[in-house]
Amino acid sequence: MRRIAIMNQKGGCGKTTVAINLSGALTSLDRRVLLVDLDPQAHATIGLGVSSESQPVTTYELLLDSAVTASDAVLELRERLYLMPASTVLSGIEQELHDADGREARLAEKIGQFPDDTFDFVIVDCPPSVGLLTFNALIAVDEVIIPVDASFFSMHGLSKLRETLEVVEEELKHRLTVHVLCNNIDTRTHFSNEMLDEVEKFHSGVLLDTYIIHSVRLKEAAARGKTVFELAARSKPAGQFLSLAREIIEKEPRIETRNLEEWMERLHGPRQVPEGVLFAIDAPNADQVRVTGEFTNWSREGRKMERDPHDGLWKIVMNIPPGEYEYRFIVDGVWIRDPNNKDYIRNEFGQENSLLIV
Repeated sequence: MRRIAIMNQKGGCGKTTVAINLSGALTSLDRRVLLVDLDPQAHATIGLGVSSESQPVTTYELLLDSAVTASDAVLELRERLYLMPASTVLSGIEQELHDADGREARLAEKIGQFPDDTFDFVIVDCPPSVGLLTFNALIAVDEVIIPVDASFFSMHGLSKLRETLEVVEEELKHRLTVHVLCNNIDTRTHFSNEMLDEVEKFHSGVLLDTYIIHSVRLKEAAARGKTVFELAARSKPAGQFLSLAREIIEKEPRIETRNLEEWMERLHGPRQVPEGVLFAIDAPNADQVRVTGEFTNWSREGRKMERDPHDGLWKIVMNIPPGEYEYRFIVDGVWIRDPNNKDYIRNEFGQENSLLIV
């Protein structure tokens, strides 16, 4: 299951049009596609003929409520085409989750609930900004398509966005494969052709061969809640989106995709492994980390954890009998709850203890 974000922090570059019609093209090539609308404007939802304000479960509820599963948020729209709709209330999610643990990884956690063969592609339509929602998308995907139109501001924004992605990759230790797509191009103008040459000059290593022309057909399709394939399957833009889909299929990253188990260690609390219960915490500046809890009779020494040289996480596997346990980490002498475990209870002193169920 390939996961691709469509993103550009500049508005008006046709990001949502690309997300909708690339999804339609992939389904035309017999791929099962989930389109995730992560933009509070909900244009991908509306552009596929779905009322954004009448859906009981949207990406807002998905990110906010741990009880909402990924399957709860999925609508089957057409054969092989599925949608996670958005609504305007999604604009408040950053404030709702401002102090929540693991808030940047919520989409990855939910997408990870699907078996890998559920969909061939997950396409995420990002908001036109770099904030909590976009970070959720970047952690959940392995590839990014950046649509750019023929304008000076778009060219300038492309360079800045690629710099931002490099910083994100370094901070998250998560490799992203970047594709640049020239979109909404009027090849009749000298200026557009000059812009195409500029993109090829400075971004040739990631520039896709396919480009999408400016076409009123794409606007008509969006206004009718359809993909261009449902409105004008033999039109030139439909053919270009088919070429784009084929190119994306052929460009499957040769790099090793994320080790999902390793990412789950970063996104979740302790989990059961064949040897027992694995505890893991990311504390890069710590000299010593221990875990203690009801399974150690709240010993102040606890059990010493070791730093994994492969991913830098502090880990320990413990043989713990079935039951319900409270626990905390001790990082350089400071007692803290597990930042990756959303389940906790308050003890008699008002402190938050993480909760483990074996």
